[in-house]
Amino acid sequence: MTLKRLIQFRMVPAAAAGFLFFTSGFAATLAMGSDNDAAFKVAGKVVTMKEVKKANEGEFFELEKRRYGLIEQAAREKYLEHYWQKLAKDSGKSVAAAKSDYMEKNGKVSDVEVKATLDQFKDHPQLSKMPKPEQEKQVKEYLKSRKGEESLEKILDAARKSKDLVILATAPKEPVFNIAINSTDKVRYAVIKDGTDPTVAVGCSGNDCAITIVEYSEFQCPFCKRTLPAAEQVMAEYKGKVRWVVRDFPLSFHDRAKPAAIAASCAGQQNKYWQMYKAIFDNQQKLADADLESHAKTAGVDLKRWKSCVKEPKGLEEEIDANMKSGMAFGVNGTPAFFVNGRRLSGAVAFNEFRRVIEDELNTKK
Repeated sequence: MTLKRLIQFRMVPAAAAGFLFFTSGFAATLAMGSDNDAAFKVAGKVVTMKEVKKANEGEFFELEKRRYGLIEQAAREKYLEHYWQKLAKDSGKSVAAAKSDYMEKNGKVSDVEVKATLDQFKDHPQLSKMPKPEQEKQVKEYLKSRKGEESLEKILDAARKSKDLVILATAPKEPVFNIAINSTDKVRYAVIKDGTDPTVAVGCSGNDCAITIVEYSEFQCPFCKRTLPAAEQVMAEYKGKVRWVVRDFPLSFHDRAKPAAIAASCAGQQNKYWQMYKAIFDNQQKLADADLESHAKTAGVDLKRWKSCVKEPKGLEEEIDANMKSGMAFGVNGTPAFFVNGRRLSGAVAFNEFRRVIEDELNTKK
């Protein structure tokens, strides 16, 4: 595994059947249709593309974004092909030689840069296990690759500015999603800390809150845990203005995510959801059945009632399935995903990104 792979953090994709369906060729054809086009008929009644898209805004946006991305990538490749041919003609070299010379010139890496990067990532768990020569090799390859990518972006930026490269296709605009909060949602108004009840309304309550954040996450996701400090900072700095909602979105390849979600929801039946939520994330590597029982004790539940709920969780499983379905309809394909007043943020979002959208929303409401 290269250093570039080691230090890139990406949101985990969901292998969900519904999502895979909407990336099929049939859906791609639909996404390109006009809103007034007929999509299908049911008992003689025509259903338009506008109606179909409205019911699945997020998924169609992802599809249209992917389509636009393919067009953008084709444009980039075509322009770079043109650029290398021109460079070859001007230099009197072959296209391959002209490109190789350019990349070599713009991808030079100094020993100082290698040392600085090694110092920066010296504590990386996988890099630190490598012998010193291998560390230096990986770092050099990473830096060379990054410089090469940056040099290509400079070529493309110049082409855009000079209008030598113009993408005529319209970029899709992400919708603002209308997410209704329901009675089964887990809601809090304050930071999660021992000895307090974060569900007690502070400053605002329900739909009266200026900001509603809906989070789709799961207990086994490392990126979800990584976002917790930013979430707590939001609840502290915007106290009295924010309602935070969590919906379970257990990914299929995390085998303990769904049992943990059920365990937390069972604690929620005793008004101990957020205490259990904290206990689980504080011990994310310990999600076996015995561990979850231990976390339930920490959360302060009546253990007999909790065990009975965990043993027969049919209703809770239906809630989780409904959360998954709603998330996919809004285009969620990985965790965590956040909707700030319907505006989507994905991945391990930093506090500053939350603040940017929250401030924009608060200023809009003035």
